Amino acid sequence: MAKLNDQTIKEQELINRQEESGNEVLCLMKIGFFFHAYNAGAYALARVMKYRVARKVRRSGLEMMTAGFPSEKLSSVLESITAAGGRILSQTDDCVEFTGVDYTPDGIIVVEKEKKMKVLAGSPQETELTKIIRSYDLLHSTPLDAVDFIVYLQTLIHG
Repeated sequence: MAKLNDQTIKEQELINRQEESGNEVLCLMKIGFFFHAYNAGAYALARVMKYRVARKVRRSGLEMMTAGFPSEKLSSVLESITAAGGRILSQTDDCVEFTGVDYTPDGIIVVEKEKKMKVLAGSPQETELTKIIRSYDLLHSTPLDAVDFIVYLQTLIHG
């Protein structure tokens, strides 16, 4: 079994705390310069702030739903929670507990992150379109030239 890192443990503890309360008490946790909400908390935050929820799978295999925002936005997020009928239960420097916001899952607000494949020049994955884009000299083009190039790309893609 994969070893869990400290962040994954904190995330799982937060999710467990929410679930133990029947998801009535939701949490925002500060990690670095951002506050994050997980699972039910992510859905509640997304509804209040009109955010998207992202599905994340940690290296340990733990799958979770998450939403977040920069820490300097905390006061406006808390105001939005209370304006939506929620209540702030407790607040420390790195954790906020709140209640009273709809947390039901909604697939419409979930964004699935696609795995990005790095395409190297000359590799078998490089398409003709990629070659055209790579060959365009953006540095020496005018804004109008760049717009024309985008229109040209669109005609190549859409016919």
